[in-house]
Amino acid sequence: MAVVAIVVILLLFNYTIQRLIIHEIDKELASEVKNFNSFLENKEFDSLIEAGELKKDLSFLVVDKDNNGIYMESFSLEDSALIIEKISDAEKNVFDVVISPNKRYHLMMSEIPENIIFDRGSRLLVVKDISYISNTKYFSSYILAITMLVLIAFFVAMINFTMEKIFNAIRELDDFGVALQGERVPDLSLRFNKRYGNNEIDTLINTLNHSVEAMEDSFKKMEEFSSNVSHELKTPMTSMKSMIEIELSKDRTKEEYQETLVRVLEEMDWLIGITRDLLTLTKNPKEIKASFEPVNLSVAGGEICDIMEIIAIDEEIDLKWDFSAIEDELVMGDSSSLKQAIMNLVNNSVKYNKKNGSIWVYGEKTEKLVKIVIEDSGIGIKKENISRLTERFFREDSVRTVKKSGVGLGLSLVKHILNLHGGKLEIYSEEGVGSIFKISLPRYSEGG
Repeated sequence: MAVVAIVVILLLFNYTIQRLIIHEIDKELASEVKNFNSFLENKEFDSLIEAGELKKDLSFLVVDKDNNGIYMESFSLEDSALIIEKISDAEKNVFDVVISPNKRYHLMMSEIPENIIFDRGSRLLVVKDISYISNTKYFSSYILAITMLVLIAFFVAMINFTMEKIFNAIRELDDFGVALQGERVPDLSLRFNKRYGNNEIDTLINTLNHSVEAMEDSFKKMEEFSSNVSHELKTPMTSMKSMIEIELSKDRTKEEYQETLVRVLEEMDWLIGITRDLLTLTKNPKEIKASFEPVNLSVAGGEICDIMEIIAIDEEIDLKWDFSAIEDELVMGDSSSLKQAIMNLVNNSVKYNKKNGSIWVYGEKTEKLVKIVIEDSGIGIKKENISRLTERFFREDSVRTVKKSGVGLGLSLVKHILNLHGGKLEIYSEEGVGSIFKISLPRYSEGG
């Protein structure tokens, strides 16, 4: 495309230069026609000839009405007879006559005013040899052809250079891929550090490195997740096994067996809870979103608070709630998932509260959001740990021994559920004072 553009520009430049030259020649010829006729009208033609005021680089022909030459003034016009033959074919007053491929004349023809020297109907032809323009045209054509060849060769060389660079990059990327696979297991710590000075190739390399980095991060998280899951599942199972072995080591009373079975049942419930949370975290998001429907968040929150009030009373916690501010507000989502998110937060506020503590659950709304806020007077969270609370299996050291402290999936599960619903979780806390948890979800209105 660039070659075509350059060729077109050269052609236009060549054409423009030639037209400018011809235009200047036309002005020169017109001036001489006017000068010639002026001397005829003033009867000074003889003095004009004698003084040699006719331009030496022009030729002058006068022909009668029958196209017979009656006057000629030229130092170089050898083709006057051939030019006179062309007059009858001329359709304009200004035209070119080609004598041979290398010989070309530009003519301007004008009626001669009535005078005493030439007969009525005579015409003047002022002639300029423009063979040099034709030669220039041919020369320009040669230059143009050479330029085109040079440009084509240049672009071919550039294409070859670029293709060679691309092939080299492909070969080296292939070698990188082999190294990445490793002999036995993939080595995702490798990065392709070479650059080629080509935007497309370098962008591809950056994308590849980011992808490998993302894969490495995912594998690390997967390994960490698997390790944590194995540990958390192993703990209750080991505990149950130990309790059963101890009970079987000797005869026990009915009451002792019942006590042990209650503890085993607690561990089983604990194990089921972990499994349920893991299944929720790994459930296909499309399946959850397929069950989305308008949900009254105040109703869902009220149902959870009714359930948690019983547990709060047992723990000597004062739980109160008021959802009147969002009573008629709807959100689009999965009702059971949203209830689970609310329950996890209220349950945390009960579990990590102080004796005779309080929990206040209420609704808020903005133009675009519906919110449920849980405020508690619990033990609070260290400032440096707030940003990590939603990480899977993260637990503060200070709460690991508080009752049944959980495995660190509760808040990560809340965040996961809210992300699926286009919402977010905000956490504010002061250690020893209490915490505030805010659930924010997009408002839904029927018809849009």
